[in-house]
Amino acid sequence: MFSHVDIGSFGSFKDLNWKRSLKDACNTVQNFKRLNILYGRNYSGKTTLSRIFRALETGRMPLNYVGSTFTVHGDKGDVTQADIAGHGYDVRVYNRDFVSENLSFLINQAIGGEIKTFAIVGEKNKEIEDEIAAIHAKLGSIESKAGLRHDLDAKKKERDRTKNNHKNASDALEGKLRSHANDKIKLNRIYGPAVYNIESIKKDIGAIKKAGFTPLTTDEQATKVNLLKQEALPDITDTVSISLKIDSIETVAQELLSRSIKPTQAIQELLNETVLQAWVKQGIPLHKDKRDTCAFCRQDLPHDIWKVLDSHFSKESSDLESSIDSCLTSLNDEIQAIAGFLTLTGDKFYAEEKVSFEANKKSLAECLKVYKQDLEALKTALDSRKSSLFQPVAMPAPKHDSAAIQKCADDINDLIVKSNGRTHSLEKDKDSAREALRLTDVASFIVDITYDTELTRIAGLKTDADTANTAYTDAEAEIVKLEADVARLQGKQKDERKGAERVNALLNHFFGHDGIKLEAKDNAGKNAVKFEITRDGKSAYNLSEGECSLVAFCYFIAKLEEPGSKGKDLIIYIDDPISSLDGNHIFFMFSLIESLIARPFKNADGSNGYRHSQLFISTHNLDFLKYLKRLSVPKKKVPAGDCGKTKSVDDNEHFMVERNGPKSNIMLMPSYLKDYITEFNYLFHQIYKCRNQDAAHGAHEPFYGFGNNLRKFLEAFLFFKFPYHDDKNDKLERIKKFFGDEDATAIELVNRLSNEFSHLESIPDRGFKPVEIPEIAKVANFVLDKIYAADPHQYNALLKSIGEPERTQ
Repeated sequence: MFSHVDIGSFGSFKDLNWKRSLKDACNTVQNFKRLNILYGRNYSGKTTLSRIFRALETGRMPLNYVGSTFTVHGDKGDVTQADIAGHGYDVRVYNRDFVSENLSFLINQAIGGEIKTFAIVGEKNKEIEDEIAAIHAKLGSIESKAGLRHDLDAKKKERDRTKNNHKNASDALEGKLRSHANDKIKLNRIYGPAVYNIESIKKDIGAIKKAGFTPLTTDEQATKVNLLKQEALPDITDTVSISLKIDSIETVAQELLSRSIKPTQAIQELLNETVLQAWVKQGIPLHKDKRDTCAFCRQDLPHDIWKVLDSHFSKESSDLESSIDSCLTSLNDEIQAIAGFLTLTGDKFYAEEKVSFEANKKSLAECLKVYKQDLEALKTALDSRKSSLFQPVAMPAPKHDSAAIQKCADDINDLIVKSNGRTHSLEKDKDSAREALRLTDVASFIVDITYDTELTRIAGLKTDADTANTAYTDAEAEIVKLEADVARLQGKQKDERKGAERVNALLNHFFGHDGIKLEAKDNAGKNAVKFEITRDGKSAYNLSEGECSLVAFCYFIAKLEEPGSKGKDLIIYIDDPISSLDGNHIFFMFSLIESLIARPFKNADGSNGYRHSQLFISTHNLDFLKYLKRLSVPKKKVPAGDCGKTKSVDDNEHFMVERNGPKSNIMLMPSYLKDYITEFNYLFHQIYKCRNQDAAHGAHEPFYGFGNNLRKFLEAFLFFKFPYHDDKNDKLERIKKFFGDEDATAIELVNRLSNEFSHLESIPDRGFKPVEIPEIAKVANFVLDKIYAADPHQYNALLKSIGEPERTQ
């Protein structure tokens, strides 16, 4: 069913917002119901409204409605002007466009209009019927919980369940990816790109899955981050050049340490005591040619002391000592030179080269430390030989690695070249760093969310969904084939002549009109049938407007019985079927709608069934509207309190289509049109409201209008009660006859209120006084009691017509 319609632009309707326009006195929005009555004067927009529903039936917009916009809301989803060709509603509309399309002859009788044929099921063929019944039994139904349709429903539920499981799992994973892409990476100012979405992170995951990808370590990430902060550096002009001199020094030292010398005349004591020998040697330059006494002990020096010492410390030993000193000087120079081998610092390099530089610097320092230790060991050996010139000293074994030292120097020089080159590729390197950091982030993220495990699970759910969908599709295909077989078999039963006969039956039965008929005649080639309107057996032309309306509406009703419509939950929209019909035909038109569409039928379980899922009827004719209020009102169950019980309520609504200037609107039908079949019922209701004087506190209008309402009501009521005047000069004759002559006071009060309160011309001061509420209530009860006493059945019928409970006493 449709609940409501919003119209942006469609013909005379502009900016119709249903929820804003269709509210009752309690400010509650009233939607369409199962039965909907719409009233509007000619040119108010009724047919325009029906064209929206007609568009849903035909799947195409009417001519000259370009740019129209609307949305029809219903229980099977909303339908807009963009998707009228694909929705789940079965709509059938009777309006001017239906007549123009199907019965153009009625509009263009003189220029070759036609009446489209339609077929309904003809005479039953027992064999075909049995075959159709067997197929229907195999198809079954959801309600009967048997057959292919029931199985299909189960397969549909399984398909939907597995599809939802797969969708939910896939959406959940994609939600995590989308959230990480938008909330983490995109917002990361270090390596997050300005444009990064779920497709971007999926692409990054693909890159991570390729062979050869390795995420950055923590230190590498720090290096990349530092690189991103790095500004362009000046080129490094220094290079590392290390030339080790230890080889040449070792050659000299080797000879000095191993050289063998002997004194001319050795002093054995000095040979035995190396320290003493060194002490004596140091003292010679302090005493020779300077003093004759020992500076240490103050004793006189022997006269031959210098000759003896010169014989011991020969020229050969002196030369050796000088050579050792020279070699030691070279060693000290080399040791001092080590500190200047590498003067570069890490801040000269870019972040990535800095790490390698610091590593090479450390390695070089360790190698040079060993190198220095070798130099110092050699120095120690030379010092030892110097202190013991006549005793050779073993050459210490070198431990340094000259090749390793040179490699460190070469590597550092390579880093200098690389760092200098990075200045030109800095932005490109930064892009690579950002990508590496981002991919590392994504790699860590997919591990945290067990991405691969989820993909495997989702793939399994997809397989389940595909399997269930295949099962459903196969089952649906089988049902479609069987339904096509049914349509094919029913086609063998179709008979266009039966369609014409059904129209004639409706014309004759409901309208008593057998003068005009719709006949099915063979065409010239005898291979098709055409419909033709005849009068007294001859082709009929110049049909009156009333006859056109009769034929067209009977054609529409009969067409509802064609195979494409019969048995479906139809939404039927009947737009203004009354034209220039006389009053009798109006009643029969109502009877046709009531008996064939609106009136419910009984189901096997005793509940009411309907030949429609929703019915709309619009009219401009007040007489027809009066009859439409008598249509069978469908019921629906609604909750009754909190106890789980339900109650039946009317499932109908009344609307009004009105036009204000160029713009049409839909509103709830006013009470005076909706609630009263005639003015007579309305007048009775107004009098009934005045029976209790306390009601004036809440609604005083009925009391102020009481005199006029009472006068008009009694005039109508008493005219039908006493249609003849015995004494035409006695204006109170009918009142006296009904109320009785014995109650003259009451009659006078009734007469005074009904005349004095409804005419102010002769007594204008009456208009400046408040109404007598107690008198009005007294008269109202007097009149009502008298009507009840005279005819309880009529009185209770009047109560029913205004929605009040019956009176029992």
